[in-house]
Amino acid sequence: NAKIALIQFCLSPPKTDMENSVMLSDYNQMDRVFKEEREYILNIIKVIKKVGCNVLLIQKSILRDAVNDLALHFLGKLKIMTIKDIERDEVEFISKTLNLRPIASLDHFNESRCGQAALVEE
Repeated sequence: NAKIALIQFCLSPPKTDMENSVMLSDYNQMDRVFKEEREYILNIIKVIKKVGCNVLLIQKSILRDAVNDLALHFLGKLKIMTIKDIERDEVEFISKTLNLRPIASLDHFNESRCGQAALVEE
């Protein structure tokens, strides 16, 4: 059985509100930035996996990428099927069809908001 969640938050590192640029002077700083980004994404995905979700629907974001390649890589390794770029106007239909409730933040990610299906295919 598939446990399905529809998220309305991004699985990518947060961006600043203003136009900023970050200057890195050596590889150690760059490695630290990548490590923090990786930890941020892994912490989100650990919560998703802990709930038992194995199909993740991600609503499209207009502000930034809803999911990045690193997050897709980790989701794939944990065998969580991911469907990205769900349009906002499709959320209500999907929610009713799969008997789930959209999840707007990681704090609200729990089993009661997930839907179930006997079979999910790509």
